[in-house]
Amino acid sequence: MESEGKTDRQLNKAISVSTGESMKKRSPSVIVIGGGMAGISAARTLLDASFQVVLLESRDRTGGRIHTDYSFGFPVDLGASWLHGVCKENPLAAVIGRLGLPLYRTSGDNSVLYDHDLESYALFDKAGNQVPQELVTKVGEKFEHILEQICKVRDEQVEDMSIAQAFSTVFKRSPELRLEGLAHNVLQWYLCRMEGWF
Repeated sequence: MESEGKTDRQLNKAISVSTGESMKKRSPSVIVIGGGMAGISAARTLLDASFQVVLLESRDRTGGRIHTDYSFGFPVDLGASWLHGVCKENPLAAVIGRLGLPLYRTSGDNSVLYDHDLESYALFDKAGNQVPQELVTKVGEKFEHILEQICKVRDEQVEDMSIAQAFSTVFKRSPELRLEGLAHNVLQWYLCRMEGWF
């Protein structure tokens, strides 16, 4: 009996859609593809504007790059570590303020480090010891020099080349720029930060 009632409801719904009865009552509908921050924000804005919204996400969770991984038994944040535009125009700034989370102002003046306040970074080696701030600063200066050399390599090339090829060329030409030990590990940190530029 229950399945017959369900079938009747589905049939009535199909009839009302085909005759256009429900079109007068329904608001426009939108499908938003992607459940990251942009998709969620778009869906929220559309809902606030009285649209019917379906949000499609291929993963088993929403949030996109905003994700905390507990695979190792403790939380590791994998994304959303940088808020662009901490101002009235960015609605997340107000949310973060209400949550009492710390914000560090960054600058585009130094695109290598994004920040003139290197003390806001605490790097740790594999043994859990904090990397001396002087070493972080020294490697940062060397990294900037490496990037200058990469620009020269790029200007010499007619064909495109990968950033890995450019680094390799610089290190072949200037082996003194290679670092070892803890300094090498800090340089790898700088290289990894380049992903955030693109």
